[in-house]
Amino acid sequence: MTNPDAPSNPAVCPLQAGAASIRITPPAGTLMQGYDVRCARSVGDPTFASALVAGNERIAWLLLSVDVIGLDRSFTARIRRVIARRLHIRPSQITIVCSHTHSGPATLPRLGPVKADSGYLALLAERLTIVAENAAARLQPVVWRFGTTLFGENVNRRLQVGDSIKLGVDPSGPVDRRLRVLRIDRAGSSDQAAPLALTVHYACHATTSGDALEISADWPGAMRTRLREFYSQEDGYPCVHFLQGCAGDLTHRIGRDPETWPEHFGQSTTIQSQALGRLAGEAAIEASENSVEFSAATVQVGVRSVALPFHNHSGAEKTEIQVVRVGPRRHTAHSASQSIWFIGLPGEPFTEYSTDFGSAFYRRFGGSPHHVLVCGYTNDCVGYLCTPQAVREKGYESAVAHRMYHRPAPFSSNVQSVLLERTLDVAQKLVDEPCEQPFSLRESLRRLAARL
Repeated sequence: MTNPDAPSNPAVCPLQAGAASIRITPPAGTLMQGYDVRCARSVGDPTFASALVAGNERIAWLLLSVDVIGLDRSFTARIRRVIARRLHIRPSQITIVCSHTHSGPATLPRLGPVKADSGYLALLAERLTIVAENAAARLQPVVWRFGTTLFGENVNRRLQVGDSIKLGVDPSGPVDRRLRVLRIDRAGSSDQAAPLALTVHYACHATTSGDALEISADWPGAMRTRLREFYSQEDGYPCVHFLQGCAGDLTHRIGRDPETWPEHFGQSTTIQSQALGRLAGEAAIEASENSVEFSAATVQVGVRSVALPFHNHSGAEKTEIQVVRVGPRRHTAHSASQSIWFIGLPGEPFTEYSTDFGSAFYRRFGGSPHHVLVCGYTNDCVGYLCTPQAVREKGYESAVAHRMYHRPAPFSSNVQSVLLERTLDVAQKLVDEPCEQPFSLRESLRRLAARL
């Protein structure tokens, strides 16, 4: 079912965009992160990093989506500085979102017993720089569109069993089934032309192929393949970005739910990832084909450092949040309400972060909660961001997983309210006092061309 709600009053959009993708597939023999010690015997499907650059008079935003389980702040801070110098922008204008595939290489400093692969991280840093420059070099006039559909293949995984919370399937638990697509078309292209880029936002753990000892982008990779198949043209296919939503307490029905997928129950292989990915691709096609043009005249980015307190333990985790607004120029009528918002959180947020943040943005700025895309695994990966109820109930995410992330304790029950308050502060500042950027688009492209 498609939700036609999208920003209104489409207009000629001065906000240009460029997109590019690059393979980041590690070889067989690579150590994997996500469960216990595993070594990839083969490559099931390629993994990618994709870049989207947006700007008008200035390069304003670079989005990088990466097929890895997560990246910590020390790595993202380094690569953001490198890319910022090359593109003559600020590091704070760069967003790095991870898909959270559990069938990828070891990229976090330590997750469970597996340490990061320093050689792979060096390769990844190089590839991210290349793909960012490629996207910046392809900036062009575009049309911005936004679409939403419902896709019911995710389900809450926190199941009450007696007095305990177990990992399972709870059909009555909180879940956000919205799949949202930011579609970018080349200006002046025909209705039959492939989009320049598709950015797909959905919340579901990428663990469908976890038992297969194969490198894989998991179901988001199969979704990307389906989108490329559908939109393939002689001159190529769209660059597909995947933004993982608030999936901390959400899993996939396939392989986990005997009621809806009895023939796949208990299986976690590439068969399941391909099945879910193709269904997700069909949902994304629906949202894309029913997307509505909106006025994208500017993009603003704000970052705020934040300290997340631990539960019943001294100290706090230093990290950051990021807020991006794409929409009409500020101070025009209803500019905030007609915008698309991207919220980047540094860990594994529960599904209520998506719904509660959307409602809070609606109350503060108007518009629609559908236009607020809350992303996990953004610029950092510090562990689970639970709700106060989950902290009280305990269970894997709120009482055990901090040991997998090598933290002294889970985060406090007030973390959700802290993050919401800080996020609204950043968003309000973007609406009221946007920062000026130091380099024009023309100057940035001139400097980039001189290096190439």
